[in-house]
Amino acid sequence: MGFLAPWNLLALLGLLALGVVYWRLRQGPSSSHVWFPGAGRLGAEAPRTLWQHLPALAFFLALAAALIATARPTLRLLMPENLAAVILAIENGWSMRQTDIAPNRMAATQMAAKALVEKLPPQVKVGVVTFSGYGTLLLPPTTDRHEFRQAIDHLDLGGGFSFTYGLQAALEALPENPPEGVSPGVIVLFSHGHDVSGNDPLKMADEALRRGIRVHAIGVGTHGHNFDEEMLKKVAERTGGRYYPIFSARDLSHAHAELGRVLGWRPQTLEASGILSLLAALLLGLSLGGSALRRQVV
Repeated sequence: MGFLAPWNLLALLGLLALGVVYWRLRQGPSSSHVWFPGAGRLGAEAPRTLWQHLPALAFFLALAAALIATARPTLRLLMPENLAAVILAIENGWSMRQTDIAPNRMAATQMAAKALVEKLPPQVKVGVVTFSGYGTLLLPPTTDRHEFRQAIDHLDLGGGFSFTYGLQAALEALPENPPEGVSPGVIVLFSHGHDVSGNDPLKMADEALRRGIRVHAIGVGTHGHNFDEEMLKKVAERTGGRYYPIFSARDLSHAHAELGRVLGWRPQTLEASGILSLLAALLLGLSLGGSALRRQVV
């Protein structure tokens, strides 16, 4: 927690002094007393109970909350990211049949994609692009998670490998000019890193950077099994994204867990003065109600 006007907290010292004065006054007059024959003890007070102090306690807490609110406290919270869409670009060439990642690359990718999207806020749109020898928009951006899972479960295999076609199709699926206040979107690229198209991946990365689109790359494969991660790293770094190597199921679990937080949520500083003001009003109402009830009882 931080404060935009921390000097206002000095007023709490005055409240502390007021509390001391209240407590001293509640001690009552001197305990000395006299006896008159047949009259008994005069000046004796009725025994005090804790509940008699509750209205005053609520009043002091209301003042404290109001004074803290004037210091304009802030909280650092994770808030849903206002994204145009998240596009998953998934390689589906024959090389995704390899079993260097159990049970095979495609099955592991399907599990990772579904687990990743489960961590996104429900209002974030998700689309799916597949690519092998060419790129295809399989599922336009949608908030329908059932439709997304259906698309992922029915991915088929075939064709060669050129991940730049996937990047190209994903960029085309995202808006060129998103509404004001909306991020243009994010691309998550699942690939083993090879490209035989002749396209320049870094030029596409520069285009994504120009449009404010980050590319996060997930390298699906293990070294020595048709896997080249260097260009995937460069593309991700060029756009301000992250690269995650997937050599095992454990790596895969870590990647989708971390990336889900990175994609769907962003830290944001929010002012909490309104919450404290509401609390002060509730406590003040409790104090006034307790005082009125106490007078009726007395």
